[in-house]
Amino acid sequence: MPSLDSVLAMNIEEFFRYVKSIQYGYKDRSGNLHISDDEDFAVQDYSFSSPEEIVKNNCCWCWDLAELIRLYCKEHGVPHRAYFIEYLSGELHQTHTQVFLCYQGKWSAAPDNCLGLEFGTPSFDDTETCVAWFVSLFTDYLRSVLNEKYDAGKLVVKEYSCTFAPGISDDEYLSRIRQ
Repeated sequence: MPSLDSVLAMNIEEFFRYVKSIQYGYKDRSGNLHISDDEDFAVQDYSFSSPEEIVKNNCCWCWDLAELIRLYCKEHGVPHRAYFIEYLSGELHQTHTQVFLCYQGKWSAAPDNCLGLEFGTPSFDDTETCVAWFVSLFTDYLRSVLNEKYDAGKLVVKEYSCTFAPGISDDEYLSRIRQ
C-alpha cells in the first residue's frame, strides 16, 4: 500500500493512473468503507476523507478526490482550478467536483475514479472552453435522466478554493462549498 508521500512523488502520468485505480465510494462516520459496486450501496453517514485517508483506504468520492488532486497540483506547481457542479431539483440532486489542470500548455479535466477520463484528453487552449466542455457532459447526462423536466436554472457551476476538514458530513461539505 502506498503512502501519501509516495503518491505525491509520482510523475503526473503515474499519479493519474493511480487516481483511476482508487475505488469509488466513501468512508462513513464510523470508519466503514462503502464501495459503489457493492450490492447494498447507499449513502448514509458520509464522512469527508483527507488525502491521507484516501491513500490508506483506497476509496473516495469525487468531493474527496478533488482535494488529493489539488494537493498534487500544488506540490508540483501544476496550474489548476477546481469547480463544484450541482443540479438540485425535486426530481434529482446531483453534484460533482472536478479539477481542471494545465499541462504542457493545454487545459484538461483531471482524470478521476468514476468518469473514465484519460489524462490530457481532450485538451483545450483555455480553462473556460475546457470547463464548458465538461459541463456539457454533465448536462447531457441530466437531460437524459430528466428529459423535459430538465431546468437549466437549477444548475450551478462554481469555482471554489476553500478547504475542508476531514470527517465533516455531507451537509457540512455542501454548506461550505456553496458559500
